[in-house]
Amino acid sequence: MRTSLHSCYPGIGALPRVELCELPTPLEAITEQSLAAGCGTLWVKRDDLTSSVYGGNKVRKLEFLLGDAVVKGAKSVITFGAYGSNHALATAVHARRLGLEPHVILSPQEPGPYAARTLRAHAGLGTVIHVIEGWDGKRAAVEARRELTERDEVEPAVIPMGGTSALGAIGYVDAAFELFGQTLGRLAAGEDAPPMPDVVYVAGGTLGTAVGLAVGFAALEVPTRVVSVRVTPLEVASAEIAATLIDELVAKLREHDATFPELAGDDVALELRDDWFEPGYGVPTPETLNAVSSAEEAGLHLETTYTGKALAALRADAAAGSLGDKAVLFLDTYNSAPYPEPGDDAKLPEALRHYVAECDRLFGAV
Repeated sequence: MRTSLHSCYPGIGALPRVELCELPTPLEAITEQSLAAGCGTLWVKRDDLTSSVYGGNKVRKLEFLLGDAVVKGAKSVITFGAYGSNHALATAVHARRLGLEPHVILSPQEPGPYAARTLRAHAGLGTVIHVIEGWDGKRAAVEARRELTERDEVEPAVIPMGGTSALGAIGYVDAAFELFGQTLGRLAAGEDAPPMPDVVYVAGGTLGTAVGLAVGFAALEVPTRVVSVRVTPLEVASAEIAATLIDELVAKLREHDATFPELAGDDVALELRDDWFEPGYGVPTPETLNAVSSAEEAGLHLETTYTGKALAALRADAAAGSLGDKAVLFLDTYNSAPYPEPGDDAKLPEALRHYVAECDRLFGAV
């Protein structure tokens, strides 16, 4: 049986793609009762290990997004995120690997224990940082795009926040097929293998990961439900945005291979959870901190902005009794590879020098 996206749909497999990931990522059972209690079974898909250079879920998207940039001859890339954005850092790291100059347009966030480390990594990489107010970086992107086009005589690649677009989300359609293939392969080899999950929990930032997985499961005709735990403002992670992305993703897939199923929103098992965002982006709750601590005991290194909130939601549902007979999968979307070497704070814009100093004062140097 063919189980990879590119073997099932050769037209999609012909899309430009650069090899950044080390796949498949591990699929591991979680037996520690501090995490598994209340679940029928609990497994983790280790997408923190997508790359030994810099991992996390963004790298699957970047294989397609940066592949498109390289084919088009771009010399630089522009993307967006909050001050501590792992997507912005992942883009900078992997763009440098491909010889592209990274530009990031960064929005404010409350001080956090990891944000200063991320910004210092940008300083070490020589990332060009543009600081804005609010979450709308369109004006800054237009200006940066104009300047880079004049300088390079070719347009820069512009990657949306979180790497979320129809093209980027294909990375997680591919991941759904990868998971299906892993499960079948382990069963065929007589190894300990999970069933295909009844439910997958994932942090929802810009929704590309969750939508890609849900569309992939729908194409495979497996009844897996994806629970996306919102950790960003509604202006970037609403139900309307998810519905539009589903339509655009399916259209993109069918554009390249007309045999891909003609799926609609009602065909896709995606649940958006809004009850874990508060008190705000990057601000942990006691439940989040407890989830991160319990994960450490199980050998998983999470953080408090994304993965910690997603795991806290899973644990709350398990405690409420809704997962007792379910095969549950947690998608670890953080990065476990060593951070890039930090640069000097003097290389950061002035506003960010003050910000990292405040992070250090509140949390100590991480």
